[in-house]
Formats: sequence, C-alpha cells, structure tokens
Amino acid sequence: MGDLEVLTPLINSQDSLYTQDQISVPENTNAWGRLYPENEYLKIEDLVKDNYNAGRQTNDVDFQFTKQCFSLKVMNHISKIHFTINREKIGTLDHVVFITDSSANGTFLNGEKIGKDNRWILSNNDKISIVSKTNYVYTFTDKRSDYLNCPQKVMEKFAVFGVLGRGTFGEVRLAFEKKTSKCFALKKVNRENCIVLREPDILSSLSHVIPNIVNMENFIDTTDAIYITLEYMPGGTLKQLIESTKRLKEFESKIILYQVARAVQYLHNRSIAHRDLKPGNILLSNKSPLSVVKLADFGLSKKVTENTHLKTFCGSLAYLAPEVFSNRRIVTQSCIKYTNKVDAWSFGVILYECLSGYKPFVGDHIEEKIIKGVYNLSKLKCFNTSNVAQDIIKQLLIVDYNMRFDFDKILKHIWFEKDILMKEKVGNLIAEFSNSLKTSNTFSSNKENVTKRIKFCPCLAQDTCSESVRT
Repeated sequence: MGDLEVLTPLINSQDSLYTQDQISVPENTNAWGRLYPENEYLKIEDLVKDNYNAGRQTNDVDFQFTKQCFSLKVMNHISKIHFTINREKIGTLDHVVFITDSSANGTFLNGEKIGKDNRWILSNNDKISIVSKTNYVYTFTDKRSDYLNCPQKVMEKFAVFGVLGRGTFGEVRLAFEKKTSKCFALKKVNRENCIVLREPDILSSLSHVIPNIVNMENFIDTTDAIYITLEYMPGGTLKQLIESTKRLKEFESKIILYQVARAVQYLHNRSIAHRDLKPGNILLSNKSPLSVVKLADFGLSKKVTENTHLKTFCGSLAYLAPEVFSNRRIVTQSCIKYTNKVDAWSFGVILYECLSGYKPFVGDHIEEKIIKGVYNLSKLKCFNTSNVAQDIIKQLLIVDYNMRFDFDKILKHIWFEKDILMKEKVGNLIAEFSNSLKTSNTFSSNKENVTKRIKFCPCLAQDTCSESVRT
C-alpha cells in the first residue's frame, strides 16, 4: 500500500469525468438519487432501490469495478463488495441515505476514510472514492431540493432534511451529523431579525445544566442566518399531544407542568424571562404524557439586568399576560415595564388548556378578555378537576401581577408540593431518559458485517407554524 503506483487509476483527475452525453441521460422519474461517474468507464446510475452493492465481483453487485476502470494493481485492492449504499425511512418524514465501507482497503467520502464496517450519511454532491482518496468513482446527487436552502458551512457537517416547523423568525429542519449520524433539530434564524444572536447566547449558558431545558449543541454563523443545532426530542410538542388526546388527565398534566415549572423557576432565578411559554414550545421525549419535558424556543427570551427591562410587546396572543398589552396602546416613548411574571400568566393558560382541552381566552375581543381577566372555570368543573388544581389557576390568571404567584410559590402550592408519587415518577422518567441517551436511541444495519451502532432518532415532530408576534 506504500507504492503510489498501486493507488493510481487509469484516469487520474479530480475533475468530473462524465461527458455532456452522460449528463443529458434522462433521469428515471422513480429515482431518489443519481450517481455520476468520476471514471470514464463507469456510467450514470439512477438509484431506485433502497439497497445497492458496489465492488469487483460479478454476482450480487449493482455497480461493478473492472480492469477497464483501474489498473491490475488497484483492482487487487478492491473488495468483492467494497461499499454499499442504503436508503432508510426515518419515521414518517423523510429518508436518509447511508454509505457503508465494506472493505479493509478503504472507502473514502470527500477525501476522508470511512473505515471498515462504519457508515456515514451520504448527501448531495458527496464524492466517493475507493482504495485511496484520489481514486474517485462517483458523485452522489440527491433529487431533493432542500440542500439548495443551506449554505456550504452547514452542508459540510450536516445532512439536512425536510422542514419540521416554520415560525416568525425562521424554520426548523431535521438534520443528521454526517460522521456520527446523530440526529438534531437544526434551527435557522434569519439575520434580519434583531434577536438573531439572543437565543444561542442564552442557551449557551443553560445547556446541559438542567434536564428540563433543551440543549444547544452548537451554532453556525453565516452571512444570512445562524443555524442552531438543538437536542432532538422524539415525542413532538405538548400542543400536538393536547390536539391528539383532546385533553389530559390531572395527574398527566401535573407530570408535564411540574417539569415546566422547574425549568422556568431556573430561568427566573438567573434573571431570564422566557416570554413565549406555550404548548408548542414544550417538547416531549415520547408521544405520551408520561414524558420528560424540555422547554424550547428562547428567541424572545431576555436577561433582565439593572440596565435592561421588559417592555416589548411580544409573545403568542392567547398566552399573553394583560400587562404586555399596555405598551401596545402607548404612543409616547415612555414605555411601561413589565416583569417575568408574564411567564406565570402563560403557565396558567397552559394548565387550563391541558385540563380542559380549551384555551381560557378565545374568540372575538380576545385582548379585552385578557386585560380584564375574564375566563370561565365551568369547563374545568365539567371534567371533575380538583379544587386545588382550580385554585392554582386562579392564583396565576390574576390581572394584577403583584398578586400573581411566582414560580417559587407555584412549586410550593399543595397541588405540586404534596404529590410525592408524581415527583418520584418525574425523577424516574428523567433517569430513564438520561440512560436511554447513552444506551438506547441507536440502531444497527441489517447487514451482519456492519458492527458499528449509529445513533438514530425518529422524525422530529414540531409545529408547522408559529403564533409568536413581535412589534
């Protein structure tokens, strides 16, 4: 392997070798991808099946490497099955394409050796070479157009898939880190928004500290936007859970909202107001009320100091506290400040919605209803909601924020404080979820010779729209 001549193909060039005639070959309309040859003796291959083998043997390979392609010395280092390409369905959202190195003599992706029995994500415009990094055989193209929306700095590290959600300030996509196959939610925040750096700044101080706040792994700064890689939560959002179950039982609501309350208490103890609490920003570890909960979306969050105050009209309309509307009506520059107790009001709205399946403030003149604090408890009584649960809602949906519970009082309320069984259940859920990140959440190839286990997450379920407003 030290002899460079052994690794020299008959055609030795990094330029694409397919001709104009090859480029014009009509694509199979059923193909999900295409391999363009980097060697004049190979041909364009439309990928229709889910599994393909490439190597030098005559049987059981879809793409054969022959003496026409390489010198005899190179051919001696090409395995019978040198690499495989597999497309696998991920949840209900999209497919992911993998390339597996089946040879001890090396398969390379964009000049980097994959390693025998390892498999990496294969994405648009990736170049495949064998035996040495200069022996190019194919360039892979994906028929999906999603790649066109991501800059090169992102595509170098991640295979980016379908849109999971869109909001006021950007969008979220499913993404896989190419070399580890680890799944992330990739959030794009457009640069024209003044909050563009606020979320990664806040998350960087919170990630991996408390179990009920979503972790930020990294962020990529580009000319037009920043891309934030966020922890994957496979259970979707509380909003989706409420929509699918119509409403939650009281114990189920308590398990979820106890975790939310602890997360917000942690924020407030560090002088951070979330300002956009709503079911769509509460992520679940599985599609069940018995889940680990993570608070997400810190785009409107703000750290309050002696020199900074809360006064911007922002949030999601149905969950806004009465005092947030004050500055909307003021035309002078002397804006009225509000406090982080806006989060307590939003928490009360969420609790009401979980227990009844309805928001407390809906319909016409919603702003006026919120400002006056007009809502109906009869819907809760119809579902035999306990008096203590109704009481905590009353302590939260108080127009005068000076009288409204903060999160220290919320967690000390008898509805939470006295429920030892619930607290034990939450502790067990968090411990199980933490362990699953280390041992579960993986899958292996169906091929017996592929031993490397790869982290896998089903498709991320997120809201497809956002109700957040900011003026």
